[in-house]
Amino acid sequence: MRRGVWLVLAAFGASTLVLQPALSYADKLSDAKKQAEDLQQQQKSTQSKIAQLKTQEQTLQQQIQDLEDRIQSLQVSIDKTQADIDKRTAEINQLKQTIDKTQKEIDAQYGVLADRVRIMYEAGQASYLDVLFSSTSFSDLLDRLELLERIAQQDKAVLEDIRAKKQQLDAQQQQLNTQLAQLRQTQQVLSQQKQQQEQAQASQEKLLAQVHAQRVNEEAQLNSENAALRSLQKLIAQLEAEQGGYTGPAGGWTWPVPGYRNISSGYGWRGWSDGSREFHNGIDIPAPLGTPIVAATSGKVLYAGPASGFGDWIVIQSAGGLLEIYGHMYAYQIKVHPGQVVQTGQTIAGVGSNGFSTGPHLHFTIATGFDSSGFPVSVDPTKYVGR
Repeated sequence: MRRGVWLVLAAFGASTLVLQPALSYADKLSDAKKQAEDLQQQQKSTQSKIAQLKTQEQTLQQQIQDLEDRIQSLQVSIDKTQADIDKRTAEINQLKQTIDKTQKEIDAQYGVLADRVRIMYEAGQASYLDVLFSSTSFSDLLDRLELLERIAQQDKAVLEDIRAKKQQLDAQQQQLNTQLAQLRQTQQVLSQQKQQQEQAQASQEKLLAQVHAQRVNEEAQLNSENAALRSLQKLIAQLEAEQGGYTGPAGGWTWPVPGYRNISSGYGWRGWSDGSREFHNGIDIPAPLGTPIVAATSGKVLYAGPASGFGDWIVIQSAGGLLEIYGHMYAYQIKVHPGQVVQTGQTIAGVGSNGFSTGPHLHFTIATGFDSSGFPVSVDPTKYVGR
């Protein structure tokens, strides 16, 4: 492409893009978009952390609830055991009163028997003589002696019966004491288990508080990232608005002449038959006349019409601020107009041989802008569209 052509494009750009050096704009826009991409990746990482922390919180909350349920169950068992202890204690106290009463009966009966034996011992033969002389007959005497013996035996039998009853009560008390000791041991074990569960619960609650605090911090970080991204997006929109270019989403890249991938003249320095050399700032793709040319990526048409050296051309600005130049088509082949937004792969023209051309082909250039002299800052198109 000749210098005059680029000066025309630069002049066109000056009226539509409010040109400062476009390379500076491209750098600013590229840097802002790179920051936005990095920030979006950071957002994804932060969102992933928040999701993990929320899952961890839910797990901890469920574990704490399970511990709470076990603690409540243990408390019910402790309360029941305490009720059994209270019941056994009351039974033991009641039994003690019965034992004390029985012991008093034993003591009283033993006193009666002891007094009777003592009186009989102290009286000695006199008691028998009294019985003998007071008897009216020998038969009466025998009856009286037998009566005395029976009274003594009866007193002894009563005493033994009371003693047996006390032994039975003592056995019951021993059994109740054993049950009480077992209940107290059970209660102690339950209390220890409850204490362990409470300690575990306190530990989980502490961990939950830490995880929650971490999640709050991550959410605050995400809010900051969202705010920063909104600022970057606003800056990008302003930069693109100032350029007057395409501000829609990028649509990817595709080869501009479907079905024809041969390059007759590549990007870079090339020589002519007269020994001169020229820097070719694009690629030439030969194809039959009328072969469809498609938009290599989504963008906004800046120019579509006559251009010195190109015959007719199309200039499209993409969302990244790049300029795509399609050259050598005829006016009747152009299917787009300035200001129109085109999508990747959309037909925009047909292959021609207009202007300075040695045969039907598409000249395709990608530029990042213009230098201070009005020349394009071009890049190798194959880096974007492949080959």
